[in-house]
Amino acid sequence: MVKQLTAAKMTLKLPEIQQLKEDICADWVNALDLNIVEVQEQSARFRWRTTNNILRVVIDADSIVSGQATMAVADTASFMTICALNGKFRNCATIDMHTNFMRPLFEGDVDVLVTAIAMGRKTVTTRIEFSMANSDKLASSATGVFMYLD
Repeated sequence: MVKQLTAAKMTLKLPEIQQLKEDICADWVNALDLNIVEVQEQSARFRWRTTNNILRVVIDADSIVSGQATMAVADTASFMTICALNGKFRNCATIDMHTNFMRPLFEGDVDVLVTAIAMGRKTVTTRIEFSMANSDKLASSATGVFMYLD
């Protein structure tokens, strides 16, 4: 059974949440071009524009997004969602991340949905789903657990 969430009233606007990422995350994380587009009661939606610097060539010269970049986006989008749902910056640490890859992601726009499936006083668990823009097929999913440090 999923714990019922009661999100704080959002006091951060989308540009402020985006700026938190720019201010706090490492340069290589900011280079991933992850942008928040919507916050709902228990979730946030993002648009991730994949670029050549995170693609790897596989057999037959097809290029796919690297798994490491996908995991970094899952972690970063979760952090941004946690801040959005709390209505303020929350210093937190990733204590577990589990990722499943079902199909490849390619160069272009990727839709990312982060849902807070449990928000406690000390930890938050998120579910992250990735699909190519304009596709209903799930490409990968992740579950993250984050501990508040404040």
